[in-house]
Amino acid sequence: MFRLSMPILLFMLAGCATTPYGNFVAANDEAHNQSIAHDVTQQLIALYPPASTQFNLQHPTTDSFGDALVESLRTGGYAIHEHQKPSSIHAAQPALSDGMTLGYIFDRMDGLYRLTVLVDQHVLTRAYSSSENTINPAGYWVRKE
Repeated sequence: MFRLSMPILLFMLAGCATTPYGNFVAANDEAHNQSIAHDVTQQLIALYPPASTQFNLQHPTTDSFGDALVESLRTGGYAIHEHQKPSSIHAAQPALSDGMTLGYIFDRMDGLYRLTVLVDQHVLTRAYSSSENTINPAGYWVRKE
């Protein structure tokens, strides 16, 4: 019995230890992505000074929202170190100690979009509602430290 339950327990713990980052919205509009990315950048500018802050992305930005966010952050004056898959060439390089870690979770639930931005140990969250061709904040930014 113990031999059967041990692999299952390890699998469950491994699933809990990983945090899924990225865009989980199946079909989102490019204009909405640009608007939300600009809103996030303005909030980060209010909290972290541009031109002296570097963000190290914790996951690849392979979706249109991630691309819009990276572009908006760079336009806002931030240095961005994009996530790269580890390889034998990069394994010899030391890990980045400069900058702050940055990740995001963009999802949709019950007609609302929710964006959670993780900066080091800080969490910023905001909901957005969409109506026809526009997307608007559905509340204030919530910051957890």
